Amino acid sequence: MPECMFHNDAACWRELKEGNPDALGYLYDTYIDRLFSTAIKMTDNRELAKDALQEVFIEIWHYRNSIGDVNYSYSYLAKVLKSIILKKIKAKIVISALADSDQRADEEKNIEEALVLSDIAREQTSMLNNALSNLTSRQKQVVKLRFFEGLTYEQIAAKLSMNYQSVNNLAFRAMLNLRKQMNLS
Repeated sequence: MPECMFHNDAACWRELKEGNPDALGYLYDTYIDRLFSTAIKMTDNRELAKDALQEVFIEIWHYRNSIGDVNYSYSYLAKVLKSIILKKIKAKIVISALADSDQRADEEKNIEEALVLSDIAREQTSMLNNALSNLTSRQKQVVKLRFFEGLTYEQIAAKLSMNYQSVNNLAFRAMLNLRKQMNLS
């Protein structure tokens, strides 16, 4: 467990609401292992669990100003985690259903719809490339290896000769920056 830099969790949450990133780091360091165990119990998909954990802390940071008083940090974080995992699972189900219907609908699409979708994809790609260009070189490496080459965090750590936690931290910060730059937060 990390060295306590806050008198108690309530003080940590107050600091977080005031925009202190160290408070978020403290919560991450203090609860990440327990939350990962909880996530694995909810889904046997390790990558989904890791991605959901990253999103927990991104959401906590993003919505820090609207968070009420938190009396039980772990319970609060676990509730956010559960919500994110359920959304991700539902999204996978929807995507799977859409993929099935897309196969049938692809035959019926007209050229105009294809052009609109192409323009949207081009715009999103441009936004993503712009956002990626503003990341640090290490963050770019981690994002490229994780999302474009499909490597796991363990594989990335080995490839970059970094420890696993450093890779997770880089991925977290990169995703936070990308969401902010693409106005997804």
